[in-house]
Amino acid sequence: MKKVLAICLFILMFLVPCAFAAEQEPNSKTIEDTFTYEDESIRIVINQWCYAFNRTNMRFYAADVYVTRPDQLMTAFAGEAYSKNNAESTSSIAERHDAVLAVNGDYYNYKDNVGLVIRNGVLYRDKNTTRDLLLVMKDGTFVGIPRDEYKSGSGEQYVQDGVVQSFIFGPLLVNNGEITELPKDYVISMKETIREPRTAIGQVEPNHYLFVVADGRRSGWSDKGMSLRELQKFFHEQGCSVAYNLDGGGSATMVLNGTRVNKTSGSRERNVSDIIYFSK
Repeated sequence: MKKVLAICLFILMFLVPCAFAAEQEPNSKTIEDTFTYEDESIRIVINQWCYAFNRTNMRFYAADVYVTRPDQLMTAFAGEAYSKNNAESTSSIAERHDAVLAVNGDYYNYKDNVGLVIRNGVLYRDKNTTRDLLLVMKDGTFVGIPRDEYKSGSGEQYVQDGVVQSFIFGPLLVNNGEITELPKDYVISMKETIREPRTAIGQVEPNHYLFVVADGRRSGWSDKGMSLRELQKFFHEQGCSVAYNLDGGGSATMVLNGTRVNKTSGSRERNVSDIIYFSK
């Protein structure tokens, strides 16, 4: 019996630190720099955050965007067309549309052909999916659709009901003002220890949005990236009613007035299929 207890204690010595590491809290959370833009129709405040851990740092950019009209939140396709073949850098697409602020979108044409794709009020795809969806209504309201709740054939009705944008990546991070339960299996890794470059968007209140891009895979700057749990907590702490994860990794990019804000994980921007942006 004593031998069995000793073995159990030995195993726990390794399991407990691993569980703690998954929920590791940073030693400090600091805003290192702030970038602002303002004109008669839009105000943007971007804070550069640094989370410092024992041996690593994680940096991310949080953009609070205040608009005067909900139709200032727009989307655009690479090559200006819905296509499985088109891909361009976020900066290139943003420049063509005179975007004030832009981030990469959900990479709707990557690997598969599932879910609902509505962009700028036009329905492009209407298929079943097991992923979470994000809808943007004509009045700018974000609506989260939990996984398995969308059934194909509803697309036209959604457009008639005022949906102008839909995104098919996820998962939902915050819904109805509460942190969501993350799925165990998803299109991306859901392990709590996984840190990656991330792009995510949320809504605080009408005409107030929060876009986050986290850097990663850059030694000495942002060594690995951000966990989904950290991303959830940040959006929740900022008061978002809905927050949604988008395509990350090498795609994670934020552009302000033609200048890339973050440091992408690669030597150059990855080409993507679409962007989300704000116009004047």
